[in-house]
Amino acid sequence: MSKRAVIFLNGNPPSDDLAEKIDFGDAFVVCADGAYDYASKFCRPDLLVGDFDSLSSEADESVCIERVPVKKDFTDSQLAVHRAVENGCDTIDIYGAFGGRRDHELVNYSLLALADRLGAAAVLRGEEGDVAFVTPSRPFSARLEKGATVSLVPYSDNVHILYTKGLLFEAADVSVDKTEIFTTSNVVSGDAVEYRLTCGTALLLYENRRIRT
Repeated sequence: MSKRAVIFLNGNPPSDDLAEKIDFGDAFVVCADGAYDYASKFCRPDLLVGDFDSLSSEADESVCIERVPVKKDFTDSQLAVHRAVENGCDTIDIYGAFGGRRDHELVNYSLLALADRLGAAAVLRGEEGDVAFVTPSRPFSARLEKGATVSLVPYSDNVHILYTKGLLFEAADVSVDKTEIFTTSNVVSGDAVEYRLTCGTALLLYENRRIRT
């Protein structure tokens, strides 16, 4: 049975409008360090992890806390992903990944690859758009609003696209590398968008005007 996690990071917090749309359901909720300051206002996290160098509020007694040393070779965000997977989650929505320190924001994109390596599918959720991780074994398929912008950016050195569907500019049996990226600023034109790769890994950035079914 699939189990979901919702992770909050210490970047730009979701707006009230976006926070209201988060489907917590029976999700396992994790806060990384200072993210607890904003997330605790609209949910009750199950787990708070970090070295707490950016946490300004005191956690509720009902929240499980894992404190790690400030001197470490991993980020609090990476730890949050590990703990979500260890708790049986194979689908992860991550908020607060954008904004804040530039190095942290760039590293947060790699959380998608980390989750994939651990056997989970993760998506970075933001105000203007979402970012998913696409691999040969993890294709992308979703209903998105027509007219929304979609961009595929190679994460590995080379990516081979078997085919795409539902886009204004379709691609089939083509390769993309980090120096010749022609798969940006595409437009949703069909009822459903699909990307399938035969090799390589890629980040898929798309406007989050997602059609809920």
